[in-house]
Amino acid sequence: MSDEDLKKLIESNAKAIQALADSVAQDREENRKDREERRKDHEEWRKDREDWRQDRRQMYQWMSRLAAAQADFYEVQADYLNHVERIDERLAQILERLTPKQD
Repeated sequence: MSDEDLKKLIESNAKAIQALADSVAQDREENRKDREERRKDHEEWRKDREDWRQDRRQMYQWMSRLAAAQADFYEVQADYLNHVERIDERLAQILERLTPKQD
């Protein structure tokens, strides 16, 4: 091999090494960006999941309050109906006393 051929071979190898180094650097940068994006996606997922948990917890609190309010309503309604029934019984007793018996 002549000196000229040897110089061309060295130059060719240098270009190949530089291309490989650039490719490795580009791959590393892409991997770094992918990791960073996955980390951001994971953080966003965790935040969404925590928001969902809080919303779910709040919904159950509202449902328990609604159930308590319904129980209170039915208790008041039952008390009212008992009161109306007692009044109706009293009125019936009064009517029995005031109306003459028909034989």
